[in-house]
Amino acid sequence: MIEERMTLAVGTTIRDPSGERYLIEGLLGTGGFGAVYLVRDRRVKDNLFALKEVIDPNKRDRERFVFEGELLKRLNHRALPCVYNVFEQDKRVYMLMDYVEGKNLETLRQEQPERRFPLSVALALMAPIVDALIYLHQQNPPIVHRDLKPANIIVPENAEEAMLVDFGLAKEYVSDKTTSVIRHGSPGYAALEQYGSGTTPRTDIYGLGATFYTLLTGTVPIDAVSRATERKGIDPLTPASVVTPDVPTTIAKTLRRAMSMSLDDRFSSVEEFWQELTVGFPILQTTSPRIPAFHATELMVPTRGTSTRQRGVRTASSQNRQEVALWKRRGVLLPMLFALLLIGLIGTASLWYTQIYHRHGNIAHSTATPATTTVVSPTVKPTQKVPIYPIIASSYAGSIQDLMTLTKTGMYLTNIQQNQGNIQGNFQGLDIVGPFKGTVTRDGNLQFKVTLWQGDGTLSFEGKIKVGGDITGYFKLLDQHGNPGGEYGDYYLNYPRNG
Repeated sequence: MIEERMTLAVGTTIRDPSGERYLIEGLLGTGGFGAVYLVRDRRVKDNLFALKEVIDPNKRDRERFVFEGELLKRLNHRALPCVYNVFEQDKRVYMLMDYVEGKNLETLRQEQPERRFPLSVALALMAPIVDALIYLHQQNPPIVHRDLKPANIIVPENAEEAMLVDFGLAKEYVSDKTTSVIRHGSPGYAALEQYGSGTTPRTDIYGLGATFYTLLTGTVPIDAVSRATERKGIDPLTPASVVTPDVPTTIAKTLRRAMSMSLDDRFSSVEEFWQELTVGFPILQTTSPRIPAFHATELMVPTRGTSTRQRGVRTASSQNRQEVALWKRRGVLLPMLFALLLIGLIGTASLWYTQIYHRHGNIAHSTATPATTTVVSPTVKPTQKVPIYPIIASSYAGSIQDLMTLTKTGMYLTNIQQNQGNIQGNFQGLDIVGPFKGTVTRDGNLQFKVTLWQGDGTLSFEGKIKVGGDITGYFKLLDQHGNPGGEYGDYYLNYPRNG
């Protein structure tokens, strides 16, 4: 988290290179190296925007941030945020974008009685997101989002359709090579190739399947690294229909195929996945999932802010709007007209009351996305409880090299459990598999040991948690008496970041 003194004060005016001036009215969120502000156009007082900021970025972070902005500027889809400008000022890089009021699907899911949605509601909510992915993959070259998850899907206050946000990990895909430069994702939603081999449009199919899995079961699926390192050779991913019996077996099989460990075993396209998922829902069985996910009349209305682009926003009938208003006051999500399933139509998802939309996430090395946001008063500063010990992720993947034998393999730490300064889990690397135990200090140093087969010795690891969560360090072989056994080397582990 950046220091509060580095964030700009409410009332500060920011001027872009063209002379446009924006007044900061509140702080929407903060991340590792920046913030997101609520700003107002000083010339047109009714125009509110979100201004995303990165403070003094290095070359790589600056290029990533500018790429995200330029990518979004050229896109035009109702379920994608509008970006209007990217500029620099006083060692800070800014991105001016839509200000969206709403809650994300993770927050809305947690508010449900069983922390999950009925199938009809999940399909209706996700229809515009699926359409947005199809649109992204049809770009030349295709654009891979690479961080699909409920927390990156927002239901705006003034529209019935969800929006896909946080393109911090997005990348253009070139068919003759994989895109592995930025290869992180969110645990549970990231495909195995995001930890090493590179991503393709089918990577988004994995994330889409995992998102549906969570929305329908209320459970985040086991991460891909743990699935890959299961020693019994049995995939530990529990079918969705087993986790939640209300999920049809056919839907569970479709999600499992979408979440196949191998790229080649997944659906060939998002369209194919959607067609398979919506069998039995004729109203969604179209070449484009945008037709009509909700019973509503399609209207074209101006986009928020000063953009000339327009989005399709669905508006319900007068009676439905009254029901929606009642549901908002109650603060409960209910599927509308669910009985229409008896005649082959899908139920309608209601609108929710909302709070001010959080920042678009993943500011440089930000590792958390606020579920909801409020405008921060200039006299009140946000507080955050800082853990005594660094929080260790549930799994890591990277590489390890024995400098004595010049052997290099993948290295995986999985099923990690932490009790303050104590950690334990499973290790795999250098053709060795086994449990490990160790400790982590408050300043981010860690050590752990892996006992070799039949107790012939141990591998002793020392490491340091870097900014952003990656771990780097070295290891050495110890004999039965704890003396160095000759073999030694170094390792590097990637932290699977959130968006």
